[in-house]
Amino acid sequence: MAIVILTFTTPGGKYVYDRETNSLLSVADDEFPAFQRVQEGTACEDDWVLLKRYTDNGYLKETCLTEIQHSMTPHMRHKLENQISHLTLQLSQRCNLRCSYCAFGSNNYENQRTHASQSMPLEVIKKSVDFLMARSHGVGEVALGFYGGEPLLEIENFVACVEYTKEAYKGRPVAYNITTNGTMLDDDILRFIDENKINIAISFDGPKHLHDKNRVFADGSGSYDKIIANVMYIKENYPDLYRRLNFITIVAPGVDYSCINDFYTADEVLRESAVMSNSVSPFGAKEELLQYDDQYQVPFKFQMVKVLLAEIGLYSQDKVSRLFSPKFASVITTYKGLSKYSIRNKSHPGGPCLPGVMRPFVNVYGNIFPCERVSEESDAMRIGHIDTGFEMDKVEAMLNVGKLTEAECIACWNFIHCVLCVAACDGGTELSSEKRLKECVSAKGDTWENIKTICWLLENGYDFGD
Repeated sequence: MAIVILTFTTPGGKYVYDRETNSLLSVADDEFPAFQRVQEGTACEDDWVLLKRYTDNGYLKETCLTEIQHSMTPHMRHKLENQISHLTLQLSQRCNLRCSYCAFGSNNYENQRTHASQSMPLEVIKKSVDFLMARSHGVGEVALGFYGGEPLLEIENFVACVEYTKEAYKGRPVAYNITTNGTMLDDDILRFIDENKINIAISFDGPKHLHDKNRVFADGSGSYDKIIANVMYIKENYPDLYRRLNFITIVAPGVDYSCINDFYTADEVLRESAVMSNSVSPFGAKEELLQYDDQYQVPFKFQMVKVLLAEIGLYSQDKVSRLFSPKFASVITTYKGLSKYSIRNKSHPGGPCLPGVMRPFVNVYGNIFPCERVSEESDAMRIGHIDTGFEMDKVEAMLNVGKLTEAECIACWNFIHCVLCVAACDGGTELSSEKRLKECVSAKGDTWENIKTICWLLENGYDFGD
């Protein structure tokens, strides 16, 4: 059996990540070369003498990991029958916008549908609600989400779904949320949304010249003016709803990140709202859709430096962009995961959710997918149908997706902290080991950056509060 560690340096020290104990060790300069030889599998007897104090304390053990198996595998059927807490419905595949980076347009993504005219029949909507309620006895409040296309193109069915849920399941606490492009928020819709305490996430890409570059109507005209007018109307007439607004910003290639940051900081209508920014989803995307240049990279890195300086008290938190503050949560998550989890002889890499339990997505035809971010055209991603329930063989294969790359995962230092989504393994008709390994480099890079950041923060006196 191998000893799996990662050695690395920062400007302030030399470190070892010991996978078997899931520990981060600060080591002496004279010890570091010996650790490097352990990592390479070339350590000699003198090295082990030098490192005896570590082996005596349980570090540098040969791995006990022999098989990839998720610990939740025996419990999935029970969870899928009792613990679904959130269901997202695709009310329509229609959309009144033609965004340049959309997964459903311009052949941007492999194995993905294009813009279509199908909508979810009311019968399927009601069956989906019943499906959620019948399988959520083990949770308290459930959540029902509405997605598209543009879900508000199906306003009658949107209203009918909420009214049906309220009538058929009186007394059952339900949280509603809708993701919309924000162009169709007239007074009748807003009144209904406000009265039913529905949370809204609006897709909005910042200043007019950037937003209108990518988020356009079918005739090519920009959507900025319509959306900002609707948001201003909400602020003036529906203050409670305004406080529940969230904005989702996609920073596409060729867009200056600093312009978006400055806009959300200065704009009087939006500067108090919650904003989440993401880059274009990489899974299945054509290469030309992912060509980020220095307009993105340089401002991104600069803002992250400001986040870190603020965390150690060398920069004002008030000057840290709201777009970047949430990104520090990834570092905290990695830190809190250290020493919390350990390797067993049967384990599974981090990454896959509990498919069908966490936030299943039902498309217009009633097919069930693990979430709304995977391809609807992929048979590999479809895990059931509301009429027939879940296909347990597919669910368990998705849960144990690490079996595709079992040998590589068993030998990988990033086993515990891996966050590789199952969407990265979508081969269309089946899960793909080749695609999973292709994305592995990126997953390791993300963890390594977090670990180096943790070391830098500790070197500068940061208190993680443990």
